[in-house]
Amino acid sequence: MMQVRSPLDSLKSGSLKSCDCSDCDLLQGKLPKVANPRETNTKIRLLVLGLMLTGGFSGVEWVAGWWSNSLTLVTDAGHMASDCLALGLSLAATGLAQLAVYQQARLGLQRAELLAALANGIGLLVLAFWVAWEAINRFQSSHPAVVSEVMLITAIIGLGMNTLAVSIFHSHSHHDLNLRGAFLHILADTVSSAGVILAAVLIWAFHWNWADEVISLVIAGVMVVGAVPLIWESLSVLRQGAIAQR
Repeated sequence: MMQVRSPLDSLKSGSLKSCDCSDCDLLQGKLPKVANPRETNTKIRLLVLGLMLTGGFSGVEWVAGWWSNSLTLVTDAGHMASDCLALGLSLAATGLAQLAVYQQARLGLQRAELLAALANGIGLLVLAFWVAWEAINRFQSSHPAVVSEVMLITAIIGLGMNTLAVSIFHSHSHHDLNLRGAFLHILADTVSSAGVILAAVLIWAFHWNWADEVISLVIAGVMVVGAVPLIWESLSVLRQGAIAQR
């Protein structure tokens, strides 16, 4: 019976270059094939589209958040701005990984994509702790009343844009940590937009201004739940690659 060797076996035996698998990669499962760049081109188009959608609306939402005195709206705008950074990092990492394929650097620049996924997760955690800190501070101090109408209209538009982006990214995020990191950012944005809508309705209908801070804390919790598995999986795969190279 023919024995199939994995890339990990090749690494352990020091014969990675003699591996018959032309598209194997320990870190990502499969590398984009030089002869068929369609998958990588699709990935780049997705990241560019996500960058355009989030970048185009984050500034508008930031201005509306400060105008309406809404922490949840400012939080959502900040999250979208962090999405722009994360998507840009993912786009750059994808380009580096493709360059590595053309240069036959099996376990070199491909790590850039995993590092981008790791950075996405860490970025979510940092933003979540900042949101929680701001919400707790607002509980303990007075602040201007929230303009719920502006808050509500802006959040509805943001929810529509984020829902569109989620539907585009979802089917492509199952087998790629880099795209999964971008997808989780946008998914958390979608949840936060829904939270902003809920807070705006409560403030408008019942004058519950504290809903702004409560929803902000809920959004922060959602960010943490999405970020921790991504960070753990990225670190695990990077650690496997480091062990295999010893």
